[in-house]
Amino acid sequence: MPEYETKTLTCPCCELGFETQLVVGYQVGEKDADFCPRYTDGNPLPQFLHVCPGCGFVGFEADYRNLKDAARIRKVIDLLAGLHWQEGQTLGGAERYRRAALIATYCGKRSAEVADLYLQATWCSRMEGEPDDDQKQARRKAVKYFELALSANEFSPDDMPVVHYLLGELHRRLGDAAKARTHFDKLDEFKDVDKWLIEWRDKQRAQITD
Repeated sequence: MPEYETKTLTCPCCELGFETQLVVGYQVGEKDADFCPRYTDGNPLPQFLHVCPGCGFVGFEADYRNLKDAARIRKVIDLLAGLHWQEGQTLGGAERYRRAALIATYCGKRSAEVADLYLQATWCSRMEGEPDDDQKQARRKAVKYFELALSANEFSPDDMPVVHYLLGELHRRLGDAAKARTHFDKLDEFKDVDKWLIEWRDKQRAQITD
């Protein structure tokens, strides 16, 4: 099983202090083609995000420490009110990541960070057996924010091959063959791309059907 340790967090929105479990150890086996990890001893992904039982704020441990801007906090509070949170409500992993992604946009996080949260929402959705439409909705949002991050030059040159591979795979899973090929083919424009990434790209590109 993953390893945890108890931590007390204070919500930046409602100032409630509560105990939660921090993930301090886990093991990953293989990964799916969209980088979804296959854990060997239980899925710790939901526990990376902490849910305030008072107001429903969702974020990583660092978010509880770093969200200090009063104007942004007010925006998040208004957002949470619109989500009709009930005190003590529980959230599954996929919903935690979807809400964290939405909150992240109000906190002013970079598009790349929002995209990564939506991507992890698709992973949790798959692991939790949610309907495919729920996965696709988060996948479309992941694509949107990855592409916004590309336009804003948020990625380093070393990250670009992985980003284009991932966009190709996400488009493939969404059934957009043309966009999938466009991003997969982008890998040929970069030097010194890791061999494993080229092999994964070739395997997934071969599965595209028009």
